[in-house]
Amino acid sequence: MRLRHSMLTTAALCGLLAACAISTPGSQAPAKGQQDCVSAAARRFQQPPDSFVVESSGVTTAAEIYEVRLRNTSTGRLSKCTVDQNGTVTGVIELR
Repeated sequence: MRLRHSMLTTAALCGLLAACAISTPGSQAPAKGQQDCVSAAARRFQQPPDSFVVESSGVTTAAEIYEVRLRNTSTGRLSKCTVDQNGTVTGVIELR
């Protein structure tokens, strides 16, 4: 009985984790927000905008605030940008 309970619990946990890993529509920053992050990073690090590529984008814990991770193709360095749903950049930092 205890083994069966453990197996069911494990199966339920695996199902829950799989559901959390599935991307939902709207979970990425809008294209305008991503472009605004690239522009902001280019200004912040004094590099041309075409030297930045978006590596990932997702919703933060704050409502309608997105985190965009960028890579500078010239230096290989990573940065993080936060942007709202309207494309207003709230910050750009370099990741170490």
